[in-house]
Amino acid sequence: MWIIGAVIGLLIGGAIHRDLAGLGLLVGGLLGYLLTRKKSATERPEVLTRLARLEDEVTALRREVRLLRTGVTGPLEEPPSAPVVPPLVEITEPEKIPKARPVEPQSEPLPEPTIPIELPAWLKKLWGGNPLAKIGIVLLFFGVASGLRLAVDYGMFPVELRLLVAAAGGIALIVFGLAKARTEERRNFGLAVQGGGFALLYLVGYFMLARYTMIGTGLAFGLFAALGVVCVFLAARQDGPALAVLGLSGAFLAPVLAGGHADSPLPLFSYFALLNVFILTVDWFKSWRVLNIAGFIFTFAVGMAWAVEGYRTEHFLVTEIFVIIFLAAYSAMPVATALLRAPGLAGWREGMLLFGAPLIGGFLQAMLMEDSRYGLAWSALIASLWYFALWALLFRRPEPEIRLIERSHLGIALALLTVAVPLAFDAQVTSAFWAAEGSAVLWFGVRQRRAVAQATGLAMQLIAGVALLLGWHALGHRLPVANDAVLGAFILALAGLFSARQLRTLEDEGVVHSRFYLPPLLPFIWAMLWWLGVGIGEIDRFAPRALHAPYGLLFVAVTVLILEGFAKFWRWPQIRAAAILLLVGMWLAALMTIDRAGHPLAGMMALVLPLAFALHYLLLAAHERRGAATFQTARHLGAGWLLLFVLAVELAWQAQRHMPQPALWEFVAVAAVLAAGTLLTAFGVRRGRWPFAVTEARYVPLGSAPLLVGLALVLPWGNLNLSGTDGLGWPYLPLLNVFDITQLAGLGALLALTAACTAENARRLRLLVAALAFIWLSALVARIAHHWGGVPFESGRLMDSLLFQALLTLFWTVTAIGTMIHASRRGHRQRWYGGIGLLGVVGAKLLLFDAAGRGTLEWTATLIGVALLVLAASYFAPLPPKPVENI
Repeated sequence: MWIIGAVIGLLIGGAIHRDLAGLGLLVGGLLGYLLTRKKSATERPEVLTRLARLEDEVTALRREVRLLRTGVTGPLEEPPSAPVVPPLVEITEPEKIPKARPVEPQSEPLPEPTIPIELPAWLKKLWGGNPLAKIGIVLLFFGVASGLRLAVDYGMFPVELRLLVAAAGGIALIVFGLAKARTEERRNFGLAVQGGGFALLYLVGYFMLARYTMIGTGLAFGLFAALGVVCVFLAARQDGPALAVLGLSGAFLAPVLAGGHADSPLPLFSYFALLNVFILTVDWFKSWRVLNIAGFIFTFAVGMAWAVEGYRTEHFLVTEIFVIIFLAAYSAMPVATALLRAPGLAGWREGMLLFGAPLIGGFLQAMLMEDSRYGLAWSALIASLWYFALWALLFRRPEPEIRLIERSHLGIALALLTVAVPLAFDAQVTSAFWAAEGSAVLWFGVRQRRAVAQATGLAMQLIAGVALLLGWHALGHRLPVANDAVLGAFILALAGLFSARQLRTLEDEGVVHSRFYLPPLLPFIWAMLWWLGVGIGEIDRFAPRALHAPYGLLFVAVTVLILEGFAKFWRWPQIRAAAILLLVGMWLAALMTIDRAGHPLAGMMALVLPLAFALHYLLLAAHERRGAATFQTARHLGAGWLLLFVLAVELAWQAQRHMPQPALWEFVAVAAVLAAGTLLTAFGVRRGRWPFAVTEARYVPLGSAPLLVGLALVLPWGNLNLSGTDGLGWPYLPLLNVFDITQLAGLGALLALTAACTAENARRLRLLVAALAFIWLSALVARIAHHWGGVPFESGRLMDSLLFQALLTLFWTVTAIGTMIHASRRGHRQRWYGGIGLLGVVGAKLLLFDAAGRGTLEWTATLIGVALLVLAASYFAPLPPKPVENI
């Protein structure tokens, strides 16, 4: 853990002297990494012993079972290494082996298992190898630093002697470490000692420069650089990456330790370039990831430290060239080592190096070109082309270790290209480019069977749509259709259709249930949203309000026809499900027109809506012939209900505008349409005519349910509120007038529908018809009293009329007697009781309502008539006998 080493070094160095705090941070960090270099390979002996014991026990048990199966008796010998395990079977008589009886094993209980304590990874690295040597080197370094400080404070020995002794000690440690590192058992010790020696030499150089000013900055720079190169060279010869990092750190920090300022950064960048060339050369042969990372981080960190203090505008060209060389080298090395199979290939399969180069490069370039947006765009484009070229070199290479590098470079190239576009263009171009890029990525994912690439392509198209929406108001909208907004949405829709088609090929190839499959419905819906949204938006923006509905419906119809062609050309029948859009458009257009003009066939809708109905039913019939119909119930019933709704509203509106007594004719129009729809449904289902014969459509009972509800509400409403032919100038003839004919048509349509229903539903429907007929005939009595008796058709005046009450009593009595006679002849006791119940209501009415007019001619005639009818009922309609139960 080099971070822990850095913190410890900072604390100890600061405790010794404040001038040593920075150097302690450096050396502590470097030696901290040296301490954590090698992982301990010690095993857990207690775990291994326990595993061996368990293996021996299993072997012994298997041997006993095998001997018992072969019929061998007597004591069983145990292997010498196995523990004593009692036999699983106790044999009491050797000659009766089959009668052996099982006994419970009596083995001693195993000791309670102990869980070994796992040390953290950084701690195991810290104590791996030779920890005492590492601790000793750290203490020696800070001891020498403290000794030099004491020598300065007390004036002990000449300055030259002090530094010479320290330098000689450092060189001695390096030579001693080299000698010990030749043997494998002392190798870690020798590397640690060498690191301490180089640290002492860095310390001597630092004191010579900073404390005693014995050397200038130029000589100090050369000294630190030479120490770093020699240290890395020795590390390469001994295969010691930790020692190499130590030397490399010193070499990179040489300009910082040496100090000084230069008018141009060219010497500094040239020095860094040479150091990186040296690092890349070493790493070509050595797979030292830590050296690669250290070189990358030190170059960036020290360069940024210089930039904060010394960068000026005139340094741009030199700095830009160095940034390009630096990033190009570190981005090209993974590809070069992979293609040429260099020994150091493993050292470049590192996420920090693969993705750190473009990230750091983007940051540096943004700092250099913070005032030039187009400069950043060109930089991102060039970097994208560079990474595309690197990816092309690795594409289709079969080696597994290259595949990750190849995919990483492709992702970086796409990301840089994606960033370049919004820096250079507006929202429309950015969205178009991202949509095209997403389509290309998805195509690549389909071809390579990579679900991640497919999902990435869809996500890029989604981001493209968001980008277009964010810049929507800034786009040009002056001309209808021919504007930036429509073009951007059109490109998004095309990209979505292309993506849907590509994913559809996976279905054709039979990979629907594999992990490489994404449903093509997702991009198809995305494309339709943009296509329909922008089309309807343009109609709303530029067309007159009266043409919004017909133009929108025409646009939807054309869209459905185009999709029908796609379904045939692409051999993709599922697209035909989009025909439901036409039905939705018809409903919306009709409602919009009603809201605007009061009726659905206003203006162009009188032409467009019928054409839309014809297209809808043509497509529905064609789809059902091909067996590719979807949403059948919704398309059948939705169109049928809409047709009846449009006819009813249109006829009612026309009646209100052009006919006398508009309330009567509105009722006639609505009731006639409902009756005609019900009768047509009953006829179509009984005769098996299309579209009513389609089982999936469910015209009965689901399709006819709204018609039944409508008739059940409209017919009683007319009976309660309409007097018949008032205001028409026609004489009133019961049953032979437009109102009663409409009532009869509605009741007849309901009765006709019973033939297409189940027995239970037919029985319920007949009861509904009987109730509606009773209400109609009762209201018919009121209309007779109104037209022939001069009674105003108002509820209060009718209730007070003796004529109406007498006629109503006679009608209800006739109805009751007729019901009882019919029930008596058919043997229906329940209906007979229903008739007698209605007679009871008549009797109650005579006592409660009609008695107010007793002594009048009307009341007398009513009473006599009721009496005669009851007598006739008693003769002609006796109570039917109970049905005989089968015993």
